Amino acid sequence: MTQSHAIIETTGKSVTASIPYYNGPFNPPDTISTLTTTRCCDWQSVVIHDVRPSVSDFTLDKHGFQYVKHASSLRSPPHTLASWKDHKIREQINDAEILALAKSLTGAKKIIIMLATGRNAKFVEPQDEPLRPDIYANQTDTLPATRAKGFYDGMDMGPVRKPHVDWGTHGVRNILRNWSQELAEEAKDIIQAEDEAAALPGGIEKNYKGRRWAFYNTWRPLKPVQRDPLACVDFFTSKDDKSSVFWRKIPGINGPFTADAPLTPANPNHKWYWLSDQQPDDLLVMKIFDSAHERDPDNVAGGIHHCSFHLDGTEGNEVRESLETKFMAFW
Repeated sequence: MTQSHAIIETTGKSVTASIPYYNGPFNPPDTISTLTTTRCCDWQSVVIHDVRPSVSDFTLDKHGFQYVKHASSLRSPPHTLASWKDHKIREQINDAEILALAKSLTGAKKIIIMLATGRNAKFVEPQDEPLRPDIYANQTDTLPATRAKGFYDGMDMGPVRKPHVDWGTHGVRNILRNWSQELAEEAKDIIQAEDEAAALPGGIEKNYKGRRWAFYNTWRPLKPVQRDPLACVDFFTSKDDKSSVFWRKIPGINGPFTADAPLTPANPNHKWYWLSDQQPDDLLVMKIFDSAHERDPDNVAGGIHHCSFHLDGTEGNEVRESLETKFMAFW
């Protein structure tokens, strides 16, 4: 897929923006608004550098994120913007395109698409909300490998202002074991190798001998970004962060399980980046987890902190619409 590695070129537009770093309790409760609220945050002014002048220098292993040129056929007739909300069409076309791109970009032998998330609303500060209800009481072995959220009436989701990593290492490992039968079957040898390594002094990080596996997210604007762009932190300027986490309960094939989401602490060493004037064929790929980072922590990036940010002067612009597609990769 030569198109996916095409060059993105233009002049740079670095900006200064306010980022709401989390500074609340170390283990906040899992309310519906824990991730989206900017309460309990320390707003700090940061420079967000534009990657456009040197976009090809940014790679998944060196920085934890990478922009690639990748046009989707869902942008062409007979498809419309509404086609992205159709689960069957999205699965047949978008998922197949992301799968092919992921193999080409990472060199992985097996890709499993896991979650599609649509965002099509403005940022609104949520009200205080109660703890999430326990709606996952029943065990099930029929969960689909690919789930979806944010595409249906009453489920509109806006951009997330609070910087975070989508999932922590504990959560990713629980996801590997519990998300779907397809995922658990593919990872059977990895799970066994990790369990054996965990029983030895030094645990998984020191003793894991299995194959490489990683968790990624792709972020595609469905129309040109005119407000609330996404910003990413260079992994190696944040790798020593001691993040607070909150735990979310998720339905799984062995019953409900928990997964952690790290919330980003303020750090003057953070180096932030964005892509100005991002178009629908400017696809952002981000790491959530990579077992290769645990083997070589000084040279291979892990999961990155990211968030949307307010761009001065864009208040009246059209609402941003985007699609996130998360996938697991196996070598």
